[in-house]
Amino acid sequence: MKWLLFGALLLPSLALGFEPLNTDDAGTVGAGRNQIEQYFISINRNGGGSQSTDLITPGEEYSGRTDAKAYPFTYTRGLSDSVEASFSSTYYNQPSGNYSKFANYVLGAKWRFYEDQSNGYALAIKPTVVLPAGKQQQVNGLGLAATNYGLNLIASKYWQGLEVHINASYMRSPYNTNYSIGQTDEINRTNIFLVSIAPVLNVSEQIKLALDLGASTNPPATEQTISHYALVAGIYSVNANIDIGLSYMRTGLSYSATLGSKEANATRSEVGVTWRF
Repeated sequence: MKWLLFGALLLPSLALGFEPLNTDDAGTVGAGRNQIEQYFISINRNGGGSQSTDLITPGEEYSGRTDAKAYPFTYTRGLSDSVEASFSSTYYNQPSGNYSKFANYVLGAKWRFYEDQSNGYALAIKPTVVLPAGKQQQVNGLGLAATNYGLNLIASKYWQGLEVHINASYMRSPYNTNYSIGQTDEINRTNIFLVSIAPVLNVSEQIKLALDLGASTNPPATEQTISHYALVAGIYSVNANIDIGLSYMRTGLSYSATLGSKEANATRSEVGVTWRF
């Protein structure tokens, strides 16, 4: 899933993507290479009442009504120069209760099935399977107590100093209907669609700045169908194998609530490190 790329000739082995952004890119970890991403996220809910509006962040879903602090972890292995496999999980420091703090077990694979190195284009697909959470984890918003699965179509364009990544994904998100989700009794939509775009500016060999914009199906069926997010991020490359990333995201039912002066429905701050070896 991730980081560094300065030109089309580097497409097969280096990448930017998921952490600390929502939008993934078409790059893959090289054959026989490994990547570990360890991040910390802080989610702040604003408003009350029903399940707060938030964007589905693949592999890091949280639908609780309270604030949350968590540590998402991802391990990725390059199976070939165009195929990678990944496993991720999230440890929740907050909230806590009579359930496991580990949630969001996600198995994924990404295949870059097309690339034009001379013009800097690449296309990839990424299927994922999310293993069932515990019933009390679902009640408290730490995942869904049923197997979820999805597919993400990824398009990337690379210039010397700029990258643009576009995602279009679908998630089938059933849940245990005998239990509430995030301590609400609302019915959730089980078909989740997400589209996003992320331009990434290569400021220097060590610094990248990104803007990530997207829209998603809003899970609570009683609320507005579409929610939106806006995210800004920075990536600092300590060396060729270690990156430090941070991002800040605002979500809401309209872009005025994410970009304007109105209070966002939820915010997410994220900081962490990516290590390739």
